[in-house]
Amino acid sequence: MHGDFFLRTGALLGALALVGWLFVRLRQSVVPAFLLLGMATRPWVPDSELISELGAVGVVLLLFFMGLEFSTGALLRDRRAIVRAGLVDLLICFPVGLAAGFALGAGLEGALILASGFYVSSSAIIAKSVIELRRAANPETPLGLGILVFEDLLIALLLAVLSGAVLAHDASMSMLVWRVGRAALFFVVIMLLAHLGRRLFDAAFSVRSDDVFLLMSAAVVILLSWDAVQVGLSEALGGFLGGLVLSETRHKPRAERLFSPLQGVFGAVFFFAFGHSIRLDDLRDAWGAGLVLVVLAIAVKLGAGWIAGRREGLGRQARVALGLMLLPRGEFTIILAGTALAAGMTHVAATLAILVVALSIVGTTAIRFTPEIAQRVIRSRTRRVTEMAGAADDSEGGGITPPM
Repeated sequence: MHGDFFLRTGALLGALALVGWLFVRLRQSVVPAFLLLGMATRPWVPDSELISELGAVGVVLLLFFMGLEFSTGALLRDRRAIVRAGLVDLLICFPVGLAAGFALGAGLEGALILASGFYVSSSAIIAKSVIELRRAANPETPLGLGILVFEDLLIALLLAVLSGAVLAHDASMSMLVWRVGRAALFFVVIMLLAHLGRRLFDAAFSVRSDDVFLLMSAAVVILLSWDAVQVGLSEALGGFLGGLVLSETRHKPRAERLFSPLQGVFGAVFFFAFGHSIRLDDLRDAWGAGLVLVVLAIAVKLGAGWIAGRREGLGRQARVALGLMLLPRGEFTIILAGTALAAGMTHVAATLAILVVALSIVGTTAIRFTPEIAQRVIRSRTRRVTEMAGAADDSEGGGITPPM
């Protein structure tokens, strides 16, 4: 029994290493490599609870690293910018997804699920790309990460409502309100504890042994993820909050150094597990709708990034980079697809699966080549503006010779 376990685990890690090495040689992000490997091996690799659980740990660690890049002081200081940008993103993207859901005949509940999955970007995939490409210091990154925090919190609250409305048909309105309020309270309380209790956490984590520090930190992160699940939030958001707790202490560099190898291994397993969960047979009838949504999603995220970036004073290239950064869809969209599938909305679930597969690949590729894409878009836009200005001058008489 143990021999089979070691064989399967070793083969999985070896395959992940091989495709990761290949994509690195091709100067591509490793994220789509792991996703495609999961999809390609589904006919031969059976579903495994172990893979699923290791993948859940992977997404928690990815979001933990993103939390380390923040401080609650900065979040509270920049809360107005985060809310402004988050609302721009929401008001541009969500209505398009909602209209698409009604156009597909999904009904109100199905349209809400599809709109939510269409709207929310993948914090895990974006986090992996930002860390891998060392983009944390880019001008668009803080605003983009703020938008992701806004999206994750809002979608977590929406999940509480949708799961109650779609799956628990006997749930009362008071129960739904209680679930939403409890989730919001949990998020606010942890953020305040991280900000106000930083001296206490500094002292608590001041241990000489790296092993003990690693165990203490991991326990806090995993238990916060468990707490998040209990109050209706994603376990990934619990990992993010765990990162926030340590980001307020002087132990942040130590946590990054010790957790980095774990994040790499478990993150790879998460993306593999995500790709492996997609049932290819369920996608056949949803290709048309899925591809239309992919095009719409790219357009609305680029538009939202441009408008939100302009409102916050970003330059033109940074605005394009912000839109490209928000393209990938991932973990939350898959959770929403699972909710739709559990409610019998197979077409909605398959459409969201196509959206995730396409945009996880297109999005990570676009993020990698963001500088080149942004420069080309800005040059093209400048050329069009110049040509329009020249045409306007001609129409005002610049090309007409006056009579002698």
